[in-house]
Amino acid sequence: NNAPSQSELVGLGISQTYASLLLRGLRKPSKSLAVHIYKTFGWRHDILEGLSKQDIDTLERIDPWERAA
Repeated sequence: NNAPSQSELVGLGISQTYASLLLRGLRKPSKSLAVHIYKTFGWRHDILEGLSKQDIDTLERIDPWERAA
């Protein structure tokens, strides 16, 4: 398990609470956020289970994650 730290996730622009919930498996990220986390840290959330690298690249292209304003 190469999960990022809570502070690393917060650095992406998500709240500390949400980051904690994601890491503890109590919340599921959107696919676009899961792809961004995977591309940034190499951590593959369960929501990406069964997707190939090509699938993930396609998701990133058609629905990129954008930091909340």
